[in-house]
This record gives sequence, structure tokens and C-alpha cells, in this order.
Amino acid sequence: MYFPFLRGKQFELIALRELVSLPLDANKVSPIVEPLKKNLNSVATAAKALKIIGVKVQLIVNPQHGDLKDNTDEVLKFISIQELSYGTDNLIPTFLIQNTSDFQALHSFRTNRTWSGNPFSLIHLKQIPEVDQIVHYTEGSQLFANIIHVNQVLALRRKFRKIPSSLLADPFNRQLRNKDYLDLEDEFFSNDYLYFLDEGYAGYGDYLTIGSDFIEGGRLPYAVVIHLTYLDSVSGDIRIRHFLSDSNQDDSDTAGKFYEALTKLVRFVETHRIAETMATSKFKEYYRTQAYPGLGVIKKLSMMHHIELMQSVMK
Repeated sequence: MYFPFLRGKQFELIALRELVSLPLDANKVSPIVEPLKKNLNSVATAAKALKIIGVKVQLIVNPQHGDLKDNTDEVLKFISIQELSYGTDNLIPTFLIQNTSDFQALHSFRTNRTWSGNPFSLIHLKQIPEVDQIVHYTEGSQLFANIIHVNQVLALRRKFRKIPSSLLADPFNRQLRNKDYLDLEDEFFSNDYLYFLDEGYAGYGDYLTIGSDFIEGGRLPYAVVIHLTYLDSVSGDIRIRHFLSDSNQDDSDTAGKFYEALTKLVRFVETHRIAETMATSKFKEYYRTQAYPGLGVIKKLSMMHHIELMQSVMK
């Protein structure tokens, strides 16, 4: 199972909705969504669309960022309403675990009769003093996924010996400025999909082509870069290529810079016979029409392409 970790921003949620038509395979992909806004209508819309194809959405109930930080009860209430009022029963309460407050939120959930017997997921970002109690909560429970950040995986897998665990990594090499990708045109990204089963993991996840850093807003970039993962047919590795614009002296003409980067992407995709995805098809359309969709759409297509690629390489 592949677990793409997305923040609940507009284009992340639109990406999930549009991938419904692929369709996503419920046996291969289960997205993790960290809600950021108090208004959860966009999350509800995405979850409803994914329910049609049977995809479970692991919704973080104790987000680290945004309006709903420290407001677990409100997210749990939202999940309950979606199921009882709208029949959207594919939202899995998911807990980030990195401090005692997170444990207390999990403890309240596990001791609340309302949620007794409901499936839930855990994402261990750190090992905390209450880890043995968490192990106890998972035994005999309806645990959907027990996901461990790669930085903690050695120690925590010893704790969760009896529980199938998955791996969460952040292979995206974020640079401070887009133009810094000039020296990193092509990099190794991941090969977890090749080895996770042999190494005893139930699944693996990543933060797509965005990375785990939380960045809100932004200004017009001096350089436009399009991140595209692809399968290296020789090694089987997943690599990432950064297509960078050329005219990067100031923040003017973002559309023109997009076309410069897009031209490189289309040439690469065609030269290397990269398997077509919904996203590469759309990139080619923008190349033909010389249309500029905006930076949010570029990011959305990059994420969609990565999820589709991950689904396609999994057996």
C-alpha cells in the first residue's frame, strides 16, 4: 500500500478528486490528508469522490499546522457527521504521534465509547515516553495503518513487533530557491516500492514532490521549476527531474518562465519515452496551446503524476 501525505490545501485536494477518474486503486493507494482550514468542505468533497472508488482517506485529527491545530474534537466531529449524515464512511481518524499531547488525544479517542471499534491510523514522527501504552492500544484494535517516520523506524519497529508497520520517508530534496535546482537537474528519489514487502513493511509513504516542510503562501518566484518523478527502467529506481526556467533574473513573466521549463519537460518525456499519465498529457496540452495555468496547477499536476506513477509500479 502506498500512502501519499498531502496537506489539505486547495490544489492537493483537487489533485485527489481528479485522480478518481484514473481511477486510483483502493488496494494500492490510501492518501493521508492533514487538514489546514477550519472550513472542511473541500476535504468533504474529496472524501466523497474517493468513496465512490472505495479509497480510504486517512484524515489527521491532530494537525501540526493551520486552523485546526489543537482541535482534535472538531475534526473527529467532522468525520462523524460525514458518515452519519452523508454516508461518507471512508475517512479514517489518523493521529500524528510526536509528543505527550498527541498521546492524550489518542487516549481520549481510544477510551471514548463513541469511537470504540472504529478503525484508526497512527503516524509516529517521534518516539515518545508513552510508546508502550500506544502499543497496548494497537493490540487487538481496528488499526488501519501503523506508519513510522524513517527517522524513527529502527527503534519503533522493535516496539511494534506484533503490529504490521509501514514506512514514511521524505526523499524530496527541497532547495531554498527554485534556481538552486540548476545544479540538481536529476536525482534519485526512492526505491521503497521495490523493497518494502521484502523488508517486512506493510506499506510505504512519502510527501510527494512537495516535501514535508510546511510553507504557507509565497511570492512570485524568480525561477519556475517543475518537479517530475519517473521510473528508471534500468535500475528500477524512482528518480526526480527538476525542469528549470532559463530567464531567472527577476520575478517578471512567470508565464514565459513556465513555458521555458515546460519545453524541457515535454522534450524529456518524449525523448525518454516516459509513460503517459494524466498529468503529462495535460503538460503536453499546455505546451501545444502555450497556456499558463498558474503555479498551483503546476504543483497539482506534479503531485498527480507522482501518485499515478507510484500506483503503476506497484504489483
